[in-house]
Amino acid sequence: DFWDGKTEFKLGVTLSEAYLEFGARMESTPDHIQTFTHLFDHYAVKVTPTKAPRTQIDEQRMLGKLRQMIGKNRVESWKPKHSYKLRNKIKDTAKKSGKKFANRHMALLKHVFTKAVEWGVIDDHPMKAGNFKMYTEERSKLRTPSIEEVLDSIDPYHCPNPMLRAYVKLKLITGLRMTDILGITKSDITPEHLTVVVSKTRNKTGQTLKFVMTDQLQEVIDEANAYPANVLSPYLFKTDKGGSYLREDKRCDGFQTIWQYWQNNYFPPDKQYSERSIRKTNANVDGLEAASERLGHASTATTKKHYRDSVST
Repeated sequence: DFWDGKTEFKLGVTLSEAYLEFGARMESTPDHIQTFTHLFDHYAVKVTPTKAPRTQIDEQRMLGKLRQMIGKNRVESWKPKHSYKLRNKIKDTAKKSGKKFANRHMALLKHVFTKAVEWGVIDDHPMKAGNFKMYTEERSKLRTPSIEEVLDSIDPYHCPNPMLRAYVKLKLITGLRMTDILGITKSDITPEHLTVVVSKTRNKTGQTLKFVMTDQLQEVIDEANAYPANVLSPYLFKTDKGGSYLREDKRCDGFQTIWQYWQNNYFPPDKQYSERSIRKTNANVDGLEAASERLGHASTATTKKHYRDSVST
């Protein structure tokens, strides 16, 4: 009855469309929610599809783990002590970064409870402030290279891949995230500006960053356009067949494999650096306000807390 009498039904073109269509037709209601399995299923069709594609994949994976661990428990019987027990159990079963792994799951569970209160499933939030605390995580130990070190690393001897050389130069100039750089198309480039719609806020504020087309920026764009040669493609950074490294779910596994191969094969462990560390390097160029605006942060506080004063000398 839910599927127009069909034995096979097309839910949509994308995963998000599929979840929304499935949720609309199944129309689970809060009145039917008793166990966490019911609650997670309702959350998965009502809330998860509204988030970014990559977030949806991560949430579905975490919801699966939470469903396996506590799915049979009744939502109304959950107490703060159960949250701590679950947090510790998740940390102990993690292969690495146990505290971070546990905190991500508990943050999701906390939001599920927030929605449960909103839906009238429960009256009181069992993980509200004062009832539960996340693990204290150690700050990232990833090394942030200096500008000089990054430039030295992309000489043709250490970096024979011209696409990578152009990519690193563009990241040094703009400080853009990987997904934003790999999403640049030729239509984003004019003689006056490089215009980038920030993928992280595309479905919320639609934030746009514009970079003045200086001679240096134009030179880097020309380098990127030239590789690979004789390949027609709308993308600035493209595969050998002209496709995008950026998948629909915002994952860039192919590009990350190329990056890691380069780092592992051309540099000793103590000289390697991550792709995202260049964003921190960029953040320490110019004044705080200028750097914050270039990175697209809503306030300088974010830039100062997470990016400034982290470049090694």
